[in-house]
Amino acid sequence: MSLSFHINFNGQCKEAFEFYAEHLNGTIGTMLEFKDSPIAADVAKEWQHKIVHANIVIEGIELAGADVKPEQYQKPKGFNILLGVKTENTVKSLFELFSVGGEVIFPPQKTFWSPCYAIVVDRFGVPWKFNCGT
Repeated sequence: MSLSFHINFNGQCKEAFEFYAEHLNGTIGTMLEFKDSPIAADVAKEWQHKIVHANIVIEGIELAGADVKPEQYQKPKGFNILLGVKTENTVKSLFELFSVGGEVIFPPQKTFWSPCYAIVVDRFGVPWKFNCGT
């Protein structure tokens, strides 16, 4: 049995996973475009290069994702991806990277459980919490 998280994207799955791979030392496993899938003939030309399935592994945890049509897309809500890191500087630098074009929810600061904690929704619509410590 395995557990992973699947995120729907509004046409930015490839860009998001490449960003995550670069800044979170992730490894992209699959990046399957609609044009290379069995349903290619049923997909509009402008969607041929969108992602039907992708996965990335970050620190042993898999995230999966795909692009969905704009009328089917809903901004993720009700969860955050919590990333525990070892230093305050890492929280601050990830927050700076992920907040560009995104939405700041809680800027990096000391909390009663962490020397540095932050919350941001990145430009791809994915909510992240960065926590220094356990």
